[in-house]
Amino acid sequence: MTADAVLPADVVPEEGALPATTGPYGTVLLTGGTGYTGAFLLRELLDRSSATVHVLVRADGPEQAHERVRANLADYGLLRDGDERRIVGVPGDTGRPYLGLTKARYHRLAADVELIIHNAAISSWIVPYAKIKPVNVFGALEVLRLACRTRVKAVHFVSTIGVYPGHEGQRSWPETRLTEAEHVVGGYRQSKWVADSLMLQARDRGVPTHVYRLGAITGSQTTGACSPDTFINHLIKGCVQLGAYLDYDLLLDLVPVDFCAATVVHTALSGGREEAVFNVPGAGSVGMNEIFELIVAYGYPLRRLDYRSWYRELATAVERGDENELAIYLPLFGADQPAEEVGYLGGRPEFRTGNLRAALQGSGIECSPVDRRLFDLYLDYFVSTGFLPAPRRHRPHPDPEDRVMTAPAAPAAPAFPMPRRHPLDPPPQYRELSAEQPVFQVLTPRGEAVWVVTRHADVRAVLTDTRFSSDPKTPGYPSYISGDTPLPPGFFLNQDEPDHGRLRRLVTREFLITQMEAKRPRMKAILDTLLDEMTREGNTADLVKQLALPMAATVMCELLDVPYEDHRIFVTLTDTILDRSSTPEQAEGAARDLMAYFDEVVTAREKQPTDDMLGRLVAQEEAGRINHDEFVGLAALLMLSGYDTMAQMIGLGTATLLEHPDQLDDLKADPSLYPQAIEELLRYLSINHAGLPRAATEDLTVGGQEIKAGDGVLVMINAANRDAAVFEEPDTFDIHRKDPQAHVAFGHGFHKCIGLTLARVELSTVFAGLFDRLPTLRLAAPLEDLPFRHDMVLYGVRGLPVTW
Repeated sequence: MTADAVLPADVVPEEGALPATTGPYGTVLLTGGTGYTGAFLLRELLDRSSATVHVLVRADGPEQAHERVRANLADYGLLRDGDERRIVGVPGDTGRPYLGLTKARYHRLAADVELIIHNAAISSWIVPYAKIKPVNVFGALEVLRLACRTRVKAVHFVSTIGVYPGHEGQRSWPETRLTEAEHVVGGYRQSKWVADSLMLQARDRGVPTHVYRLGAITGSQTTGACSPDTFINHLIKGCVQLGAYLDYDLLLDLVPVDFCAATVVHTALSGGREEAVFNVPGAGSVGMNEIFELIVAYGYPLRRLDYRSWYRELATAVERGDENELAIYLPLFGADQPAEEVGYLGGRPEFRTGNLRAALQGSGIECSPVDRRLFDLYLDYFVSTGFLPAPRRHRPHPDPEDRVMTAPAAPAAPAFPMPRRHPLDPPPQYRELSAEQPVFQVLTPRGEAVWVVTRHADVRAVLTDTRFSSDPKTPGYPSYISGDTPLPPGFFLNQDEPDHGRLRRLVTREFLITQMEAKRPRMKAILDTLLDEMTREGNTADLVKQLALPMAATVMCELLDVPYEDHRIFVTLTDTILDRSSTPEQAEGAARDLMAYFDEVVTAREKQPTDDMLGRLVAQEEAGRINHDEFVGLAALLMLSGYDTMAQMIGLGTATLLEHPDQLDDLKADPSLYPQAIEELLRYLSINHAGLPRAATEDLTVGGQEIKAGDGVLVMINAANRDAAVFEEPDTFDIHRKDPQAHVAFGHGFHKCIGLTLARVELSTVFAGLFDRLPTLRLAAPLEDLPFRHDMVLYGVRGLPVTW
């Protein structure tokens, strides 16, 4: 491969060639124009210029070439009136000398064309390098030769971030020439590595070449139009057919195709740019598991399996003759781990984008993040085209029979919060009121009239709609939870874009599944120590005080490298902040003290950075991505949200399991059920019982109810997780439930809890270890007599007397 990456001596501008023009361009050559990315590149060229675009395509003649180009645009909904007049189909072949053209046609093209966008390639992951080389490598050479003839032409080459070697751990890739070939695996990536290298060598000889290393291309961020013929989409369909997805810690940089096309064409038409290489990753790396969670949320009931179990099921299905999209890719999946072509387990690549940002500055071209809105677009498209079957339980679209209700809520709006009848169930009034009016109004203790959203579909709709603000400063935002105390900078849970996304991305990678799984042995050691201390004192204990609270506090202290001796400081302050009965003065004073404490922590870390989460945030601060005050608030937020949620889930989860001994017996008999049981506990309990507050910034409709700009909304995820339209027998605790992962206990959409992997690992570690160590554990008091936290933002139990 490396021997092919040497530019032949004849690839040099011919003597007397006219110099390259920097635009505006009258004639452009596009290769690969009948492919998926090619269709969007062509659309951008037609929209952003007045040039005539010659499209090289395999065809028997000009008419067939033209028709293939026109049909490809139409297939993706990109054909416009008048396009045919500016498109010239050129029958040829990039894998042949002179691009498959007659010499006369070749020389005429060399004289007419002023700019080349070279996109043609065989992109299959399973074709070896030797077979892919004629098109992907020799084709690049033929394009460069054309660029040197008669008139020097700028060449804009579509490459891939796959040219960077696979690796374990973190690695940063600058926008420079390639120097490493080892661990660039697979024929497609190897051929792009060679072509990429050739392009930049041609630049040294006077050909103005530019290379765009694109992330994994996905569908349009505006229409959802997708190509089914990509590895990630084959993987999605194969997992849907299998009914299961692989639990694999792999980061992907997914990039919408229209963003890629706009980036390449805008930069190409700008002309004369000095930058040679542009990394074009997505708006942020996303874990493979996160992608499949979006697919599950859409309605596909996929099971999450460890890699080996998933591979066994796939191999068995293929051997049995089942139709599965991944059959042709089976050689890429070994019994113990996938081949390097799929990706490195735990790899954390970072792609620098300074050149890209400079090129796009002021262009208005932006990349959408991979979130529920985007994946809903893609999945809707796949269902509409028949690539995927419609899921049995899809998020319902607005019912055309739902009428928009403009009348105000009933004069006697019920008071909020509402009482529970059973300590483990949400208030029954949610279901009773939503049966009459899906979105109903209540009065908070502050006298605010706010809308309450309880249905699963409506909850997801609100949480993914940017017209609902999370910022307490937004008019109408319910203040009964946050009070009048201003939230400190860095509390991104209560911020809107762009600050929310900017701050969230700084810590997202800290909570990837591999990092959390790596902490499981240490969590088990903490648990064993606490159980040793608890059992030494006899056969009774308060499980909340002796296990739940210290377990959650120790894990978070170690995660942030904060002294455990200080945990009583932030535990006391956290309780005061989250207690709805605290006076404004008490809450404000506790928040001020908490910020002062973390100001000291952050200041010390800034002076002496360490290799941990806060230490890495120091580097982000030095890079200008976060300021000191935001750093302090972010550290406090991580502690605040990570400690109390886990403490309450451990206490309530233990009580729930002890109240369902038959389910607990099944867990003891088969510990492999713990991941499923954790999801059911999260669904069944949903400890946020105060609601997620939002404020409408525009007039809109939710669940048939008209909501005005400036109206406050409370999103009740505990009610949504008991929605009978989504969960069979929703009030039954059942660890064998088929689809508990459809819950919204972690929220939904762009504000979904980043600590969900920490929660799953910590809870499964605690419950498995607890009941293995104390198989006879039982409650020492009736459930109804326990001191539940009805007055807190997060529901839980203040004490849990147990015996064994």
